[in-house]
Parts: sequence; structure tokens; C-alpha cells
Amino acid sequence: MSIEILEARQEGREYPVCVGKGAAAAAAELASERDAVALVTAAPVRATPLVERLERQLARTGRLALVHVLPDGEKGKRLAEIERAAQKLLRAGLTRRSLVIAAGGGAVTDAAGFLAATFMRGVDWLAVPTTLLGMVDAALGGKTAVNLPAAKNIVGAFHPPMAVLMDPAGLATLPFRELRSGFGEVLKYAALRPSLLPAAARAAARGKADAGLVAECARIKLEVVARDPFERGERKLLNLGHTFGHGVEAAGGFRRYTHGEAVAVGLAFAFRLAARMGRVGAEQAFALDEALAGAGLPVRVPSAVARKAAALMATDKKRTAAGLRWVLPQAVGESWGVEWDVEADPAALRAALADIAEGT
Repeated sequence: MSIEILEARQEGREYPVCVGKGAAAAAAELASERDAVALVTAAPVRATPLVERLERQLARTGRLALVHVLPDGEKGKRLAEIERAAQKLLRAGLTRRSLVIAAGGGAVTDAAGFLAATFMRGVDWLAVPTTLLGMVDAALGGKTAVNLPAAKNIVGAFHPPMAVLMDPAGLATLPFRELRSGFGEVLKYAALRPSLLPAAARAAARGKADAGLVAECARIKLEVVARDPFERGERKLLNLGHTFGHGVEAAGGFRRYTHGEAVAVGLAFAFRLAARMGRVGAEQAFALDEALAGAGLPVRVPSAVARKAAALMATDKKRTAAGLRWVLPQAVGESWGVEWDVEADPAALRAALADIAEGT
């Protein structure tokens, strides 16, 4: 299968997003042009065939100065871990001409990208996402961040990579729950582009994402980011499902729910809120629920989690002095469009919260 190359444009920069079998091999060529390279990954990812092969290729260039292994998942997205990693990069002799390569899921690319953004006030990095979530969302758009205990991605920077190299063949070794989690973000794109929903729902139900679907989701994000790199307007659309979803993730201590599972609940909440406000009909909310449930993703959470998630939204980084503004669908004929900066009626918020809460 050929490699499809998408063009990403951000902050006056252009970089390639390569999708297809063997795409990760380009990392070695890019590494050979640098004085030193640090490969940042996580232990379970390092053991996969894709990253084992990548590490061997980088070693053959003679530029691989360090392999830094982050704690797996959200545990790797702590400020203390960034300090530890930066100290290792310094001891390994990395300079401003060096390169950081992030190989892993969204947590790895978020953390390694932030490391690159802050080490020596910014060094180049490239992303080799190994999860579906990373390929369609986290590795794209130049957002890098780590968490604080009460809020996800609250400390970060915009720092676009020099390239993103995606090989969907690597998804074959992904644990089922992680693959399913990625479909939470895939279905977000389908909610933004309803014409994509039937195909995305079928793929999610089968649990299989091919290069074509990955490229289509990536294309949607890249087009939005090119028009609004700093999230001052249209890019807010990409937060559909994330305001309440991040609350759910934090309410579960970043352990109970994966990011994609939390986003799925957030999507269900957004459509229920829109329905309660008369923006969409119940049948449109049901269509999204059906797609999420077909993928095995949650659309409701225990009432205690729902209440805690609602409280945690008060620390959401998208909150303004005027309060939270929402990304919500608006009916257009039998379909819908999506709008940002929507003010929600408090009564509708309470009703939507009751809709997604299980039990009392």
C-alpha cells in the first residue's frame, strides 16, 4: 500500500503527515541530519514490533543518544516526569540542533512534545503515533501538554512537530480497549462531519481502522488547524465532547476511563444538551448514541461520576470570565452542523446531566 502524504500548515510552518505501511521508516532519515536524537516512548510501546524496528533503525544512524521511557499512560504526563526527562536529555548531550522523537499513544506525544517545546526553549520533534487516538488526534495540531492532579492538559504549549509518521499496520498489536478508545475520537470527527458517520460507525463496530479512515480524520483536523492554529475560533470545534469528557476523565482519576471513553460520554452529553436546548431532535442524539454504543463505548456514567465531572468543569481551561462556552450541534434539515462558543441554559445542563447519569 502506498503512503499518503497530507500537508499540515501551522504558525507559518508546513510539515508532512505521512499515513501508510512503512511510514515510520522516514524517522531514521530525518534523524541522520541531526547531531543527536532522543527517542521518547513508554515500556509497553517500546516492546512492540513497530517501535523495536524504529529503535534499530535509529541506532544504525549513529545519532541515537538516548531512549527515555516514560511511565505508561497519564502517569507520564506529570511535570515531575518532564523534569526527569529534561535532565536525561541534558546529560545525554542533546543541543538545540537535536531531535526528540515521540513514539507512542497520545500521552507520549503530548508529554514528549511538551518536553521538546521547553527543553532549551524549544527543539524540533517528530511524532510516531502508535495508537488510533494518537493518529487521528493527539499527534496532530501541535498541542503539547501535561496534567495537574485536578485538570487535564492544563500546562502546555503550541509546538508543531516537524513531521508525523503514521503506520496503521501497527494498530494490529494494540490492546482492544485502546483501539476502541481511539474510536471515541474517530466518532468525534464523524459528529463534526455527519456524512462520515455511517462509514465511521461501521469501522468502529468492526474494531478496524484502515489507512483511508485514519487519513480522512487527520485531514479534517489539519484543515481546521490550518485556518485557526491557536484555537481562537473554528479550532474550538475540535473540542466537541471534550469539556464534559475531560471532567469525566478527571473524575475517574485518569484511570477509570480512557480518553476516548470519556470523550464518548462527552459527545453523548453534548448531543443531549443540544436536544434539551432544542438545537437538535432526539433522533439526531440517538444516531450518535447508537454509533458510540455500537463501538462498545460508554454513553452514560454513574451519577456520582457525572456530578464530580460537572464540578470539575469549573477548572476547564476553555472557561472564560463569562463562564463555560460549549461546542454543540445545531440541526440543519435532517442532519446537523456544529457551532462553538454556545452559551448553555442552566436548566438544560441539569437535565442533560440527569440524562447521562446512571442510578441516583
